[in-house]
Amino acid sequence: MFWSIVGFFVIAGAWLLVYSFGYRVDWQTLQISQTGGLYIKTSPKITDVFLDGENTNKKSGLLSTGIFVQDLFPRSYQLKITKEGYFDWSKKVQIEPSLVNNFSHVILLPQSPLKGNIYEATSTIEITDFFPLENKEEILLETKIKNKSGWFGALSLFNNKNATTTEIFRKKITSTESPDLLSGFVLDDSNPNQIIFSDYNRSSGQTIFYLWDRLDPDQTINLSQAASAYNLTKIRKTDFYPFEDGKYIIETSKNIAVLDLNRKEKSFLAAENPLDFTISGGNLFWLDKEGGVYSYNFILKNTSPLAIIESEKIEITNWAVSVNSSSIAVLMKNNELLLIRSGQPVKIISLAAQNFSFSPDNKKLAYQEVNGQVKIYFLEDFNQDINKKLGEEVALDGLTAVASSQISWFKDSYHLIVQGGEKIMFAEIDDRDKFNIFQYQFGSGRYILNGEGVVFRSWGSLLEKINLIISE
Repeated sequence: MFWSIVGFFVIAGAWLLVYSFGYRVDWQTLQISQTGGLYIKTSPKITDVFLDGENTNKKSGLLSTGIFVQDLFPRSYQLKITKEGYFDWSKKVQIEPSLVNNFSHVILLPQSPLKGNIYEATSTIEITDFFPLENKEEILLETKIKNKSGWFGALSLFNNKNATTTEIFRKKITSTESPDLLSGFVLDDSNPNQIIFSDYNRSSGQTIFYLWDRLDPDQTINLSQAASAYNLTKIRKTDFYPFEDGKYIIETSKNIAVLDLNRKEKSFLAAENPLDFTISGGNLFWLDKEGGVYSYNFILKNTSPLAIIESEKIEITNWAVSVNSSSIAVLMKNNELLLIRSGQPVKIISLAAQNFSFSPDNKKLAYQEVNGQVKIYFLEDFNQDINKKLGEEVALDGLTAVASSQISWFKDSYHLIVQGGEKIMFAEIDDRDKFNIFQYQFGSGRYILNGEGVVFRSWGSLLEKINLIISE
């Protein structure tokens, strides 16, 4: 009797030790296996989580940011996450012994997004272009107006909060013309006091640049005319000089100048025959007609050569610098997509690209090829839920839009928003099993996307705001 009791406690103790190391009996196979787990973080937070069709009854709450499902035997499971009024999210997941499989970027989108008109003009006014400012309250509106005097193009600043409109500029146009006042505009910051915009003058055949200041809204300065006093003519592009008021970057076909209207002087950067320039952080980057790529540091005031693009003819469709200024992407007119990083050879990412976008975390480059296929190129090693090495690519199967006009990142750098024609697609980049892609069709019009999951659409005299992300 004594030894039987001792044996019982020995066996029980051994079993408790085994249990403490994560081993369980799989009653389906009658085998003892070390278990694993799942960590799931969803938006919205309150969702139903199913494994192989059974509700886990696990929910996140005010004190917990995610859901932990433990004691899962090593095998594949069908994971499904649902919420009433939202599209389902599902994926086949693999559980490994003693490991936790993370899904910390699960976003469910509503079947019926929040929509609302934020601007409605009269029947004699057509919205031809617009741009929402980052302060989320103001929108630049380009409109085409018909009245008794004829046709006019106008640029206005609309305040959505108090429903007021401030007209910045107006010009006479023909009935077949578009105002085209926002094609070259720039802001002095994300919540601007000043705006530079351009207007093509038909009589002179030149683009005229103007400066508008909200502190003096009734007076618009002809920046091209001011620059001509310093022999800066035939201006192709302008921008604000960072950190200093009254200074502007002026690009002509021959050089890039710095115009200081306060000190009434000009200087030149070491740029000859520039093709284009852009400003990122504390640096100015430019391409020249020989294929040279350079940067100028506004603080140190020095110029650095970055790369040479080897091509018989340097013609570009678009180019951009990543947020941290570590990478440059150049889309050539022959559809080559080039990646430039300081000290490294120019790399051809694609021979058939039509657009691209850097992720906010600077770790990924999304691009779309002419056949509509969307791909992700990893700029560095990535270990957040999915593990990717520098230079790896992921093709987002099921995400195609041949007529796509925009490809944009959601703010988490884990999802893409793609607009093609009348369709908006919201897609994860997690290539474990299938991609979860949510699709909407809102109709024709001009679209602008942002990293908050907000879509703006204009058509005719209406401007609409659509919230794809609805938080609890």
